[in-house]
Amino acid sequence: MCGIAGIAPFKNSEDKKTITEIVKNIQHRGPDQEIIFQNNLGIFGFVRLKIIDMSSKSNQPFVSKNKKIQIIYNGEIYNYKELRKKYFSDIGFNSDGDGEILLHLYEKFGIEFIEKIKGMFSICIIDENINKIFLIRDRFGIKPLYYHLNKLNNKIYFCSEINSLTQLKDYNKEINPSEAYKFFQQGLINSSSETWFKNIYQVKPSHFLEYSKSGIKETKYYFIEKHIDENADKKTFKDYMEKFKSNLQKSFIEHNQFDVKAGIHLSGGVDSAVLAAMSNYNKKNYNSYTFDFENKDYSELEFAKTITESTNLKNYSTILKDKNIPDYLIKVIEREYEPFSSLRVLSTHHLYDTFNKDCKVIFDGAGGDELGAGYSYHMIPWYLDLQKNKRSKKNKTRFYKYINIIKNKTINSSQFIKGSFSYFRNPGGTTIDGSTYKNQKIFNPEFLNKDFELKFNRPFKSYLRNAQYADLYYLKLPRSLKYADRASMNNSMETRVPFLDHEVVECSLQIPSEYKNLLGQQRIIMKYPYRKYVNKKVLYLNKRTIADPQSEWLKGPLKNLMLDTINSSSFNNNEFFNKGEVQNYYDNFLKFPKHFNSFLIFQILVSEIWTKKILKKSL
Repeated sequence: MCGIAGIAPFKNSEDKKTITEIVKNIQHRGPDQEIIFQNNLGIFGFVRLKIIDMSSKSNQPFVSKNKKIQIIYNGEIYNYKELRKKYFSDIGFNSDGDGEILLHLYEKFGIEFIEKIKGMFSICIIDENINKIFLIRDRFGIKPLYYHLNKLNNKIYFCSEINSLTQLKDYNKEINPSEAYKFFQQGLINSSSETWFKNIYQVKPSHFLEYSKSGIKETKYYFIEKHIDENADKKTFKDYMEKFKSNLQKSFIEHNQFDVKAGIHLSGGVDSAVLAAMSNYNKKNYNSYTFDFENKDYSELEFAKTITESTNLKNYSTILKDKNIPDYLIKVIEREYEPFSSLRVLSTHHLYDTFNKDCKVIFDGAGGDELGAGYSYHMIPWYLDLQKNKRSKKNKTRFYKYINIIKNKTINSSQFIKGSFSYFRNPGGTTIDGSTYKNQKIFNPEFLNKDFELKFNRPFKSYLRNAQYADLYYLKLPRSLKYADRASMNNSMETRVPFLDHEVVECSLQIPSEYKNLLGQQRIIMKYPYRKYVNKKVLYLNKRTIADPQSEWLKGPLKNLMLDTINSSSFNNNEFFNKGEVQNYYDNFLKFPKHFNSFLIFQILVSEIWTKKILKKSL
């Protein structure tokens, strides 16, 4: 795990000074090696966090024999041993690490080598033979990569973190209204190439950029829909289950390549429970780590303990005290450097802050809900698929049986169905309880009239597959991956996500809708193979609609901060909001929190603090 950066072309000492500052800003991503180097195409920086092969032999860059090709990258290549054996059995490698394989693959196959690697990565290839620089991001965007192009001189700046790019001398820090619109009106984060800063972009998942004197060319190299055959002959439930189990266990084994201490982020949910169960198959020793809440109504510690009892994992927990939440929120906003939509981000950061001395690698269940169709709203496209293929009263009965299972104190059945339908038809436009982001009086009309809405691809015939696709690339997964990277790398730690091996994802999407929910149980194919290892109370627990005390925090520990924010002089000049209506909205929320969108209120709070602390740098 590392950090990469670069400036091309390299002109003068000012560029050297700039890259030095950029590398200094990302040292937390790699405290074990730091290097700045230059060639005919530009000047580049790299910092290394040692995970595989602790020797200096795996230091970067990786350089070809003729010195014309140099590669730096951030991530892990999990199938590097297999690739060495398959293609380079006659070559002597200099290191025991995973990164060196990239150089040999590129020399042998050119840019098409990307199709052969499995892992999480942001890769920079500097090829002086053809005078081109390639910037490559993994299939699902697990590792970040940002860039800024000065169109006046065709100069590109890139970095693993966005904050360094906003501090460039030739960059005028300015808010991107398009990203703000998607954030407030669709609840979207990290869902396109755009960021909160004008003219700063991210390389999109499954894409690479080709930079040369003529400019930038963007290419998509991975199309998941091409790996799914919707017309394939249907297999049995057992066949799909065994294939998914086999692929996931293979991924877990491949992810278990490291020379440092590792642990599991144990949330008490199904995804981390499956990871804990798979740890029984591995000879390595793990600890598990759980974030706990002061409000025990939301505590996951009991669930986590039942998992550790059946898997022989030691468990350690940490609590962020309510009184510390306001100050910690500001700290996390400064770290994330872009607004975020949920207080859950604080728990992720606090977990890594607490246990950064215990281990360097943490396994995380990100992707499990997306693959298993585990979100409650997924019941709508699941039901539509079944009715499309074969209308039956049985399907309708199964659907309403599930509705009764998920019904709780915070949401009734009609709210759920209405909100889920709306969310499915217009992804990101509503919350699951039916609260809308759109047409709120709190927004200025000029802002609402903007046409910044993100269009969603729907490449499949299946409603459920399209919903899962949206979650993978637009809705759920991009934000959770962004938060995990920021939280872990700020603590010089690495997050690993075995569910996001592309073969596992493809296998999951191939499974027919009817097998993704049986007997009122979502993610049944994921759960069933591990029923021996994990307490049934945990394993057969469906996704909880409300899993954290966000509403309680917004009317408790964060109340004064929210009121101070609304009443600040700077809020009067906010281009997005009507101050009076925001005040009324929050006052009513304090009285009737069940009927209000707490995410929107939180987004308003975070965005205004971000404006002061990051955009305008005021105290």
